[in-house]
Amino acid sequence: MRNYTPSLSNNELNPKQPEFVLATSTYSKKCLMNYNISHFYTFTAEADKMGVIPDACIDILFWKKDDKIKAKIAGTFLQKGEAPTDLKCEYFGVRFLPGINPVNNIMKLSELVNHEEDFEDMIAQYDDKEQLLETMYWAGSFEEKVQAFLNFYIKQSDHSLENEGSLKRVMRKVILTSNGNLKLADLSAYTGYSERYLNQKIHQEFGMNPKNLIRLIRFQKSVSNLISSIPRINCTDTALAAGYYDQSHFIKEFMNLSGLTPTVYIKNLLDNGYDKKLHVIA
Repeated sequence: MRNYTPSLSNNELNPKQPEFVLATSTYSKKCLMNYNISHFYTFTAEADKMGVIPDACIDILFWKKDDKIKAKIAGTFLQKGEAPTDLKCEYFGVRFLPGINPVNNIMKLSELVNHEEDFEDMIAQYDDKEQLLETMYWAGSFEEKVQAFLNFYIKQSDHSLENEGSLKRVMRKVILTSNGNLKLADLSAYTGYSERYLNQKIHQEFGMNPKNLIRLIRFQKSVSNLISSIPRINCTDTALAAGYYDQSHFIKEFMNLSGLTPTVYIKNLLDNGYDKKLHVIA
């Protein structure tokens, strides 16, 4: 068992769903990377479904339909899938970092994998639910929706106060900053816990086994690398930077998780105006 030192200089992974952007003409995103939230996003659906790739994350989405706010919470897929959308409805979404479960007092992360539920059913206190839904209904701008959700979330949870030295936080930081380029033996050497114990803890804290978690994190890193390299695409560099053995391994894994080769996937994004539709708000 070798020593392992995580590359803590790397930024934590910012999980992406590029095909959400293709479901609309304008997609706005605001990164947070605080309170265990990756980012917020908003778009008006111009298709009745959108492609979803695995990201190991939980999303909460709000939208207004028939003069009423609807909300759902959705877990990660383990392979390429699709999510239905209501045409012409404006969506507001919150994406949490991998391993974060905003409804951990109601459902386990493992129960949300490949699954979604009505989010309002996950809010225990009636007054809190009514206040959140009313505030979200009347919030006009993207920023107002962001603030409305944060006010609710911070009040409801203690995620922001999570112990810096807790095993859960250490595991999450090491796994995310490694971009999935590590083995369970590496994590065992770093933390001092046995592989058997870590296997149990990862399944408990992330909702899946270590192999799947590391696989999805590495895949998401490769997606980020590909997008950041637009319009110049180098699959070999992307594969090595994301921790794959070689280009053929990378292409095979990418096809298994996205349904397309890396080159075709990026071409599809460009042909459908991904870079023009995406607006990142500081």
